[in-house]
Amino acid sequence: MTNNTSSIFEKDFPEGPGVRRWHLIPLALKIYAYLYLALSAFSVLSSYMVYRAHPGVYDWKELNTVTLFSIASVIFFPLLRFLPNLLIVLEKKYAIILALAATAISILAWCYTAYITVSYGGMNLVVVVTNIFWLVLEIPYLVMLINVRKEWEKGSGRP
Repeated sequence: MTNNTSSIFEKDFPEGPGVRRWHLIPLALKIYAYLYLALSAFSVLSSYMVYRAHPGVYDWKELNTVTLFSIASVIFFPLLRFLPNLLIVLEKKYAIILALAATAISILAWCYTAYITVSYGGMNLVVVVTNIFWLVLEIPYLVMLINVRKEWEKGSGRP
């Protein structure tokens, strides 16, 4: 007689522990995640400090589209950047998809800002340098997110 210990239930269980998602991403992507967490918090804090120092920046009596867009960008864009990167640090399954969407929206917003700046003739050097800086920062981040997306969704989260 042979000693066959195979069971029909063995194929249902994984052979070893799964690979944690945090170990699947490269160091540069980990640095980006923490950098964007810090920059998002700093962005909200700096906007609050500007408002406290100069309350007339946002004219609450006359709400037009520019004022509404400014208020929304002060709140929405840092939150849009903060949440997916927090989910990446917490190793949630759909964090990469959210980060891809947030990065695509952010890149489109920077391109729109550059277009508006150039089309209205207000070729401000600070705005152009800021747009180029953020685009140079976000394009490699987008490429890394695309490269790691499939392995991330297969990996296991925190134990």
